[in-house]
Amino acid sequence: MKKKFLIIILTLIFSCASQQNKESKKNYEITDSVTLKLNSTDSIKVNELRFKPNFNSDDLQRFMFNKYGKWNNLIATDRKENILVWENIKLFDDSSELFTVAVSGDDRKFELMKVNGKQKYGRIFYCSAIVFNSKEIDCFQPSSELKDNIAQYFINAVKSVDENNETFKNEINTN
Repeated sequence: MKKKFLIIILTLIFSCASQQNKESKKNYEITDSVTLKLNSTDSIKVNELRFKPNFNSDDLQRFMFNKYGKWNNLIATDRKENILVWENIKLFDDSSELFTVAVSGDDRKFELMKVNGKQKYGRIFYCSAIVFNSKEIDCFQPSSELKDNIAQYFINAVKSVDENNETFKNEINTN
């Protein structure tokens, strides 16, 4: 009887502990390994938010285009999606703070190894954002109080994206 009671208690403890871990797990990552080349001699190291898109690696670009219109600048990259930059935009209704937001994404396959003669592939698939506040401070640096709010804002925003937006497709193809 004591064994059964102990097993039940341990089961409850471990199931509650694993539930806590699931709830506290973030659905995004912030990486500090991104270096943007501004021109042939200048570059900048930034923190970048990365998260799984709803449909495509350009979901965040589509959202930004739908909400804020055409971007101010475009930075060519080796990623699938170029970096589109919006300047002086208001992200939150309860704040007058203006931000510079650069969004991109990537979607590519790469070879891992062969298993039983069949090639296995990995996939890099994400939307990304780089955000600076009006004081030109990186909003995804570790000490930023805004990083989680901004991350959740973008993650929730891409859920409403229309992947068949012809206006965005036409505009992005003209650049």
